[in-house]
Amino acid sequence: RDVKKHLMMAFSVLGVPAEIKTDNGPSYTSSSLKKFMQDWGIKHQTGIPHNPTGQAIVERKHRE
Repeated sequence: RDVKKHLMMAFSVLGVPAEIKTDNGPSYTSSSLKKFMQDWGIKHQTGIPHNPTGQAIVERKHRE
């Protein structure tokens, strides 16, 4: 619920992205979020479980 709320706020400012990459946290792997992404036409990629390199790439992008 909170993830969708925050994404909607981001969409209102930045527009709807074509793709979002997240970690494999439970908030990002729920069926509810999967449907939300499909409804908005967003490709959702998750990182490789237990792979810190993939997460580092996501976090580095957040700093840019």
